[in-house]
Amino acid sequence: MSWGKGIVVVFIVFFLGIGVMVYRSMTRNIDLVTNNYYEKELKYQEQIDKINRTNSLEEGVKVEFNGREIIINYPAGRKDVTGEISFYKPSDAKSDFKINVEPTAEMKQVLSTDNLHKGLWKVQINWAMDGKDYFNEEKIMIQ
Repeated sequence: MSWGKGIVVVFIVFFLGIGVMVYRSMTRNIDLVTNNYYEKELKYQEQIDKINRTNSLEEGVKVEFNGREIIINYPAGRKDVTGEISFYKPSDAKSDFKINVEPTAEMKQVLSTDNLHKGLWKVQINWAMDGKDYFNEEKIMIQ
């Protein structure tokens, strides 16, 4: 093979490789943190206020994970706790879901992890009590 043919072959292989990389990057699914990122960024001061309010509580929400269940303990003696629990899977946005805060008489909420895919989950609890909003976030690893 001559030098000229070798250079042409190298260029052809190079351009084919670039073409394959472009095709794979265009067809790969990339999940963003959230679809409305900029809107949420503007409202982040409200989130900071909720976190500060939560940190100032004597007794807040406690999240426990025993490998099979997520146990959420709300402040004892309260009946006015409302809100929403978001389950966020960073690696798969299609798995995300939300449920309502529904404490029992013992101010607990037990959630089964049987339907959760393996991997890292963020459990974000937006809750309200006495007309004030609070926020808790816990990370759990489903095996």
